[in-house]
Amino acid sequence: MSNTTMISTVAVTLNFISLIGAIFVGLICIFMLGVLLSSIIRKHDLVLILVANNYLALLVFALIAIPGNFDMFRGDYNLYIGMETFSCRIRGYMIYSSLAVIFHSFLLQAAFRFFRVVYPSHVWLQHGLTYALIIPILWLISFLFILPIHVWHDIRFISMENVCLLPIHSTRGLVFSNLIIYGIPIIIINIIYIQLTCFIRRSSKVVSARAKRDVIVVRRIILVVCILILMVVPYVVLKLMLPFTDVGKPLFYRIQNITTMTGLIILSFMLVYVTPQLKVLIALQKSTTVTSTSAQQHCILFTKSSNINTTNQEQLS
Repeated sequence: MSNTTMISTVAVTLNFISLIGAIFVGLICIFMLGVLLSSIIRKHDLVLILVANNYLALLVFALIAIPGNFDMFRGDYNLYIGMETFSCRIRGYMIYSSLAVIFHSFLLQAAFRFFRVVYPSHVWLQHGLTYALIIPILWLISFLFILPIHVWHDIRFISMENVCLLPIHSTRGLVFSNLIIYGIPIIIINIIYIQLTCFIRRSSKVVSARAKRDVIVVRRIILVVCILILMVVPYVVLKLMLPFTDVGKPLFYRIQNITTMTGLIILSFMLVYVTPQLKVLIALQKSTTVTSTSAQQHCILFTKSSNINTTNQEQLS
């Protein structure tokens, strides 16, 4: 097998795994949003609303990534040859914008915990209507922050991949997008965590159990974001190696794609770990399902028993 054929096979395999991963993330998000929606309607729990926003951002990314991976798949087999159009660049822009929304949504969760501990008397900062306004503004800001890479025409059609993305040589676009998507949120979340722990340590009054729980949640958010950033390390290392060697260059976008998708699959599960209320909700859902199944089995057994008794009585008579 020639080197070109082997690279082509690996590229197709990586893209196929990424496609399956995007579909999997989408299905998880639809399921979790269905679970969360009924509880939000009943309880109006602000924490669950923020988590639902996380899953909605993940779902949007998955819905954008699936057609992109499918175009790569068709390009690999020469079933479809794309070109650089306005709509192609917009799809590329949407990929980076939705990633920004995902990380900025974590920042919003951390900010909510910060306000609830440090400013408990500011009731409007803990009101559902406030976040009904903040969440759409957050999405708008995330899209606007990433807009320069589209305005600068840094997003280009990558003929080898059959999609529009930031080219390998676009240092400005890559640095700017990584700063907006990863850099700013993780820096601010860490500042929030430091401020929270300092506030609790110097607080003269007894800190509530909820405040301590909020600090733990912010710590978990930092852990999740750090795990996601570690998932990007192979892509960053490969990018740093490219000026000195061509090793990995043909697979650069596929590696970037699969590492991002792996991180988002982990994130879709880690959101349960981050949010205690969501753990309780899923546990209740399982308990209700088990109880319902047991009740149905009991009814079936009772019906069978009644039928047997009826048959015996008819035979005796």
